Amino acid sequence: MNEKGYTKYQQKAIRNFYDNKDLRLVQKLGELVSNLYLETSDKKIETGWKKVKKMLTDLKVHPGEVEYLTKDKTLSLISKKLDEIF
Repeated sequence: MNEKGYTKYQQKAIRNFYDNKDLRLVQKLGELVSNLYLETSDKKIETGWKKVKKMLTDLKVHPGEVEYLTKDKTLSLISKKLDEIF
């Protein structure tokens, strides 16, 4: 065990968790886009677009591209970007 008390197995599990962060974000973004297609509440749609913008930023998409993808709130653009990323 190291100084924090983690076993080798736990250290590997933690490292794998952070190594796969981008993959988890892409999956969550895909789920969010699917939900936005079906959503009818304006408030939930607005909240969803804020989440989309944050997720794209977390995925290290260029800020100019994030602005372009989210300014018109067109889900097809986000879907195409997801295909490109994944």
